[in-house]
Amino acid sequence: MLLVLLMGAVVTKTDSGNGCGNSWPLCYGELLPTAPKLETIIEVSHRFVSAWLGILVIILAIWAWRREPHKKEIKILAGSAVFFIVLQGLLGAAAVIWSQSSAVLASHFGFSLVSFASVLLLAILSFEDRDRPFIAKVTPGFKKNIYWLFVYLYAVVYTGALVRHTGSSMGCGPEFPLCNGSVLTTLGSQASIHLLHRIAAVVLFLWIAFSWYHAKKHYSDQKVVNKGFQFALLFVILQAVSGIMIVLSNLNLFVALSHGLIISFLFGTLSYLVLIVYRK
Repeated sequence: MLLVLLMGAVVTKTDSGNGCGNSWPLCYGELLPTAPKLETIIEVSHRFVSAWLGILVIILAIWAWRREPHKKEIKILAGSAVFFIVLQGLLGAAAVIWSQSSAVLASHFGFSLVSFASVLLLAILSFEDRDRPFIAKVTPGFKKNIYWLFVYLYAVVYTGALVRHTGSSMGCGPEFPLCNGSVLTTLGSQASIHLLHRIAAVVLFLWIAFSWYHAKKHYSDQKVVNKGFQFALLFVILQAVSGIMIVLSNLNLFVALSHGLIISFLFGTLSYLVLIVYRK
């Protein structure tokens, strides 16, 4: 799942989405195009790996459903993994055949993250003691805080994907924290899209920092909850650093890929926290 996420990011960052023209599932009418350009190799590789992953996810979902038929969360996660990986595949195909808006293209990465988190949680649950599933005992208020934090994280992910697909990664120029020498910018411009993502990311950092402090203060006896928010805080700090480095390095490919990788770790961590507080 991580490999496919990274390959999808490479396709976007190298503008290889049109590496096969508007031909799908074949590439220029061929299974393996002759004398392909670099962008064609990147696009075809992503298609092959994604197709193979889709088969593996379906096998995993059926296997998990049959192995743990009594667990409600297994059924939900298995269905979610299959549904969203198929959905993001169809969305990718539609983007190749018909031109899509930036808003629609931005949802592609979001759907991939949901499928990734579903597979990750299935993997974690497969190692869990069947007779003693872990349940986090927190107040209803803190439980709602975790739920809304997760929803907000998804919104921040969407704003980041929108930055990429609108070509706004350098919308504020090669500077930080100012945006083209100012703290404000014109609405509707690439700079405003980039600045929106920056502001949303700052709020996310403060929210996770508060949740980490609250968990440390009030749930010190629950190691998993504390560790979860420790990792969440670490990942959001690394995410912020990598985001700044993208701007300062003028869209260095490896820095940009690390940005996508770290957000996957953060999304997976909060997904698990949602799972353990959801359980009755």
